[in-house]
Amino acid sequence: MTRQERPRRAAPLRALRGQAVALCCVAAAILMWTVGFAGADPRQMGALGLLTFFNTAIVGAILLLLGSALVCVYQRRPQWVVGVHLVTYLALVHGTPALMYDNVRYAWSYKHLGVVDFILRTGTVDTGIDVNPIYHNWPGVFAGSALIAGFGGEDTERTLALWAPLVFNLILLVVLRYLFRGLTSRSDVVGTALIIYFTMTWVGQDYFSPQAVVYILYIAVVGLLLRGQYSGWLRTALFALLVAAMAVSHQITLVMLLMALTALLVLHQIRGWHLLTVAVAIIGAWALTFADDFTLTNLADLVWGFGQPLANAEETFSKSDGATGLQKLVVVGDRFTVGVAAAFAVFGAWRSRRDSSLSRPALILMLAPVAILGMMSFGGEALLRVFLFAAPFIAFLAAQGCAPRTRGTDVDYRRLCTVAAVVALVLPGFFLGYYGKERQSYFTAEEVGAFEWLAENAPAGSLLVEGDTNYPRQFRNYEKFDYVVIAREPASGRIVSRPVARLGEWLSDARFVDGYVVITRSQKIGIEMDHSMRPGSLDRIEDALRSSPLFTVVHESRDATVFTLSELGRR
Repeated sequence: MTRQERPRRAAPLRALRGQAVALCCVAAAILMWTVGFAGADPRQMGALGLLTFFNTAIVGAILLLLGSALVCVYQRRPQWVVGVHLVTYLALVHGTPALMYDNVRYAWSYKHLGVVDFILRTGTVDTGIDVNPIYHNWPGVFAGSALIAGFGGEDTERTLALWAPLVFNLILLVVLRYLFRGLTSRSDVVGTALIIYFTMTWVGQDYFSPQAVVYILYIAVVGLLLRGQYSGWLRTALFALLVAAMAVSHQITLVMLLMALTALLVLHQIRGWHLLTVAVAIIGAWALTFADDFTLTNLADLVWGFGQPLANAEETFSKSDGATGLQKLVVVGDRFTVGVAAAFAVFGAWRSRRDSSLSRPALILMLAPVAILGMMSFGGEALLRVFLFAAPFIAFLAAQGCAPRTRGTDVDYRRLCTVAAVVALVLPGFFLGYYGKERQSYFTAEEVGAFEWLAENAPAGSLLVEGDTNYPRQFRNYEKFDYVVIAREPASGRIVSRPVARLGEWLSDARFVDGYVVITRSQKIGIEMDHSMRPGSLDRIEDALRSSPLFTVVHESRDATVFTLSELGRR
């Protein structure tokens, strides 16, 4: 063997060794994570949610997995190796709650399950329904879920909802890679951008919801526009198909789509003004035909906040300004992560411009969501929406600023340290934002059983008085009932002071066939965390009803109690 042949044969062996070491790091991270969470009981979560259980093994698993992923990117390992790291990271972070809880998390998921249940029972939607009408006017995701559930059998929809965060993030990984490849041909920038995105984007919009699906479709549409791999009628057809899927599912994301499309066209980053016409036609056709009653009736609410950017931003801040105790740390961590990520994106844009490699579409699409502040309040979530839609491009520009300068097999250790610093700075805020409120999002089987009992036993036309909305509600037969939430009542303090008299008056109202009061463990946690009532208010109401001869308990478990009027109370 000649001296020239030895290095040629040694190179593949070194590459294989490097891949083997990387995969061993993945396996070790899985083992450490599993050991770290062993024996964790979600009922014992403290004020920081799942972070309560974080220990040396769990933190070590995260650092080992992400550190190995970054090294693989900068050593230019095969992309499948980096992909294994990212899939493992997503599986650990987003799969753990599903395994630990064994129940769907987040209260809004149950409301969405209720629409799927309605479609499964009736085979249609009711655009004029009184409860949750917006879901019946944009039912695309719910109809699709019902179709899958119809084939899958009993409780398939709950399985879909349970694993939705993991599935959505895995799909998003693929779609983001598709988008980033439309912005650059450099695999190291793509890999770095993916790592930064999934370690900074703490906004929890990945639960079972229309916005999670439509966000993925939005990224796919932008990727289709930027990649330019299709032309003519095929590009227009694919674009129209994706926009149609969005138009029947979620009205808010469509605003961002139109803004992004307009910005790219006006600034000459893409061609095809007819695409804007197609999008407006599809969106308008659905809103003014199938959803016309809702659109016209609620137009004022949909555009409330237009031209009030400061007020819209302030509404977002005001939602978290009341945080106390360790929840203040969650708020600070969230904002710090956004600030650091945005700063590195600006740095990346400056460095890329200096190197003549700035991606103008990425810069435009990062800045375009800021216009949301001047258009809508989004229910007090305008700033969150700005960050969510800007996040892919923040991550990409930050990755460009950290991209290796060297080519071939040499490792740019200075840039590697830079991106490691970015990840290290944004990661704590990500986990604070994503895991820090899990105590509020976790529900027990007993709480699920409380509403199941009501759905099966309470007669149609009954009034359900709920302590708070933070519990599994409205997921079955939800249209049968009228709802009143104590925590949202302007005079909730008076209810606490005289619960028997006030609630007895509500439940005996002749407009309702019957009446029930539902108080659960997670409702109490909800008012404690969002400060909608004084701590202990629901305990006082529960104790008063339990001791009153005017009320009786009709369903009770460790975590939930359902009251109704006794025979004496009905006289």
